[in-house]
Amino acid sequence: MFLKNELDYYYDKRPKTKDIWKRAIKVLPGGISHNIRTFGLHSIGAFPIFVKSGNGSHVIDVDNNEYVDCWLGHFAMILGHNHPKVQEILRKQCSFGWHFGTNRESQVNLAELIIKNNPGIEMIRFCTSGTEATMYASRLSRAFTKRKLIAKAFLGWHGANDTLYYGVGNYNTEPHPPGLQSAEEAGIRTFELNNEQTFDMIKKYHKDLAAVILEPILGGGGGFRANLEFLKRLREETEKNDILLIFDEVITGYRFRNSLFQNELNVIPDITTMGKIIGGGFPIGALGGREDIIERSSPQAENQILIGGGTFSGYPLSMIAGLKTLEILKDSKQQYERINFIGENLLKSLNQYFNDNKLPIIARGHKSVVMIHVLSKFIENPTMRQIVENNDQKREALLHLALFNRGVMGLHGLGSISMAHNDEDITHIKSVVEEIAQPVSEASQNI
Repeated sequence: MFLKNELDYYYDKRPKTKDIWKRAIKVLPGGISHNIRTFGLHSIGAFPIFVKSGNGSHVIDVDNNEYVDCWLGHFAMILGHNHPKVQEILRKQCSFGWHFGTNRESQVNLAELIIKNNPGIEMIRFCTSGTEATMYASRLSRAFTKRKLIAKAFLGWHGANDTLYYGVGNYNTEPHPPGLQSAEEAGIRTFELNNEQTFDMIKKYHKDLAAVILEPILGGGGGFRANLEFLKRLREETEKNDILLIFDEVITGYRFRNSLFQNELNVIPDITTMGKIIGGGFPIGALGGREDIIERSSPQAENQILIGGGTFSGYPLSMIAGLKTLEILKDSKQQYERINFIGENLLKSLNQYFNDNKLPIIARGHKSVVMIHVLSKFIENPTMRQIVENNDQKREALLHLALFNRGVMGLHGLGSISMAHNDEDITHIKSVVEEIAQPVSEASQNI
């Protein structure tokens, strides 16, 4: 009954959205241009929203329904939507033009600022997405070390490139996605976060491993964090065996402080991939790290390692929006402290509520990143593996539907907190999640 009532209300409030969706599925595979933008709603008989505008912490859809936004453009909009200072500089640039396919000073300015903030970044190369950046990091590592194998964490999302799209979504690497080689053939080895067997794997393959890549906090994987001691030992073992360590900081870069997360951890990798926040909401990817490695991509380098071009690499609007965003973040220490505190409290209070009521729901994340997992059964203090193996995708889709119906937009349960969110927003988010947690849990037999 809960599902039917939620669907009826959702349809009733979104007639224009429904019409656009009917058009979308005729011209776009699945009606979308990014798989997760269905929000899983297709699995329970609904369709995703279509947003027309955003301001601060809120977005409005084509039917004028308003939402507190926790998805924030795939975590990119840490300042919130339509920040006036970013908007001002974009308007100014657009009066002069917005794409030239040439070098521009803004590329140098953004590179200098990122290098200044981060001791582990000695040189940087821009591209247009995190997917590109991780692909290039893998290619550079293999060529630099003259080794074939790359090790990546289970559940680690590094974009949909052929190199690293393995062990995504679950703990099984086989069968591999159609169209790709097997992980074995592709030179990929996988490991489990915070698991001692990781170091057995490194010992076994150390002569053939070019690099180990992981997100310090699994973004698409569900907000699970790598333990600090695990990361420190990973750094020691890779250094000892001349294996490059790659941190994918596309999500964590500038998320918790005015720099990369690695500086808070005091674990510095050889290569870092970046994106999202450093582009100020515009398409961007970046590859940075040790100068002797990144320099090998220079056209002037002997035996250059190809790190491609791309029509929109160093895109002017991405450079100036990113630069302005980082300039604002430089003076946002108190704001960082505020949203990190809010996120930590939200994680703690939601988990307390779920546990006290024996609900099969659990929140994971770190500071301003808050993700919610809906399970098929209640498990007290579940491990990462138990959470993933007992994930209930349909009930998680119902969670998203119920959030939309109550004016909250999120993905992976919720997502993240921006500097535009205020106390009223957070109170609303918390009350909505607590309101729907019980009926979502009880709906398991009816979906």
